[in-house]
Amino acid sequence: MTLIPDRGWAQQSAAPPAAEDDGANTLVEHNAQGELTTRENSAGFGRQRQWVFSSDASIQVQRTTQSDTDGALTTLSLAPAADYFVMPNLSVGGSIGVYYTKTGESNGSRFTIGPRVGYNLALSRLLSVWPKLGINYAHTGGDTPVANAAPGTTPGNNNNDAIALSIFAPVMLHPAPHFFAGLGPFLETDLSGDNRATSWGIKLTLGGWL
Repeated sequence: MTLIPDRGWAQQSAAPPAAEDDGANTLVEHNAQGELTTRENSAGFGRQRQWVFSSDASIQVQRTTQSDTDGALTTLSLAPAADYFVMPNLSVGGSIGVYYTKTGESNGSRFTIGPRVGYNLALSRLLSVWPKLGINYAHTGGDTPVANAAPGTTPGNNNNDAIALSIFAPVMLHPAPHFFAGLGPFLETDLSGDNRATSWGIKLTLGGWL
């Protein structure tokens, strides 16, 4: 009779099991030391040392308050941006914005550039909210007074420089790794300049991460 040795010790010393999804907004996995850890799980978005490239584009139907005028207008905007997650879910980055507005015979343009900081809040494997706060230098110009890409109603050429505060809080959809689409409200307000303005509306953001 041949005795078969007990190999239970071999099974116990096997590698730890693979990562497990807890079905909510966290992923349970083992680190290099074999210890269980958890992390947010919006298709992998928001991990530390992750680069994110996006473009915030919109056709904005918004109401703008500028000096003593108040009116509704439509603005086309494009704002490419890059962000880096310095720690899980906390991002720092910057954006460049180009805006163009035409109302009747008047038109105006606006250019912005500046840093921003954001924090990703995972809601599920596919959804998260990524609010961002930025401080921008803004230059406006056109054949009417313009602030925040919004020409006023007084005719005449105008150039204006300002420091602006921007807030954007999109709800993010992560249908596949390395890709996202988001939609959410924005608020932009000038903190300085001769023609201060406050604008709000809805923006769309599309991008990916590495």
